[in-house]
Formats: sequence, structure tokens, C-alpha cells
Amino acid sequence: MATKLEVFNSAIEICNTLNLGEDAVKQFTTLLEPKKGGAQFNIEDVTEKDAEGVITHILDSVFNTMIPVFDDEGNENFYAKPDTELGWSRFSKAAEKSRKDREKVFKATEKSVFADVMGGDITPEDAKELMAAAEVARTTVVIPEDLV
Repeated sequence: MATKLEVFNSAIEICNTLNLGEDAVKQFTTLLEPKKGGAQFNIEDVTEKDAEGVITHILDSVFNTMIPVFDDEGNENFYAKPDTELGWSRFSKAAEKSRKDREKVFKATEKSVFADVMGGDITPEDAKELMAAAEVARTTVVIPEDLV
């Protein structure tokens, strides 16, 4: 299987062989150019830096908003990932906690609804409605006020 860089180089070679116009080559270049560090994003697009070039904010992948790397007390809002070019996880600690909490509530609801159906306390139709509402709650992401 070819790497992304090999695919990119092959596409540019094909463009040159077919004598495609400069605009077509530019479009292919933009579309196929490998991202920095092999990531699925450009670091510049998901970070804000201070005057010294130090990353101050990261676009959280769950909340889809810029979150400061450190809170007011100097605690990290993201998990460090020193083996990556970014150096931080793209999921904030608050996003991970939110996801875990929503999953915990969903699983408890699921277990309770199942027990109620098996006990004859609710109908299967009611259970479907409850589980649909639980799924909406599980997938609804709320950004904590102290992060924005």
C-alpha cells in the first residue's frame, strides 16, 4: 500500500505528464499535500500561539472550541503527548470527563429500562422512547462554562 506522500508524488507526476494547467496542479497539491507530522490536521489550524510561539490554546476535538492549554491556576487542560508534533492530546480533560459521564448515565439508564421492561413496569414501546431520549442525552455535548 502506498504512503500518502507516494500518492501525492504520483498525482503530481500524472499532472505533469498530462500537461494539466497550473490551476489543476495547485488544486491537487492542496488536496493531496500530506499534513505536518502525518496528522489529519495542520497544527496551525488547531492552535493559537503567543508572541514567543508557545501554544496557548488548542481546538478541542469534542467541544470544537479553542481551550486554553492551562487553566487560571496553571493546571493542564489537556493530556500531554510528548511523542507528537503538537505535544498535547486534542481532547481536553473536560471533554474526556464529559464523555465518560454521559456514557455512565446512558449505561445506567439502559440497565434500568431493561429491568423495568423485564419486570413488566413499562412497555417495550415506552422503553424505546426512553432509550431514544437517553441516546440524545448521550450524544449532546455541553461545553463547561469555565472553559469558554
